[in-house]
Amino acid sequence: MSYGLTIDEASRFHGHLGPWLVIGYRAGQIARDRLKPSDFHDLRCIVKVPCKIPFSCSIDGVQASACCTLGKGNITIEDKEDFEFIFTNSETGETLKLRLKREVLSKLSSFKSTDEAVSYVKALREWELFELG
Repeated sequence: MSYGLTIDEASRFHGHLGPWLVIGYRAGQIARDRLKPSDFHDLRCIVKVPCKIPFSCSIDGVQASACCTLGKGNITIEDKEDFEFIFTNSETGETLKLRLKREVLSKLSSFKSTDEAVSYVKALREWELFELG
């Protein structure tokens, strides 16, 4: 099933392209690919991130790619230091946990520009970006 916004559309929706938007976007893409929801209502997500900028930008990424939105009520936000995205296919009951790797978090603070950070996050393979559970 094809749904969700492209990364360019997500960037326009969010207001700019930043690494945290891309992290959330990638999490939603991985969840769609692995959980294979048959409808955009079937996927649910719990986002556990610090509810402050820039980390909260990942929430918009999830909304854009996975169609888990506040309006539909299929996304829950928890103000945590975990950097974790928990997706569930409500039709099958299957769950996928994606935890941002600590080394990625550390590396993000070392970039001098947003463009460098975005390029870094985009280039990582899913197992380099997240611990899969």
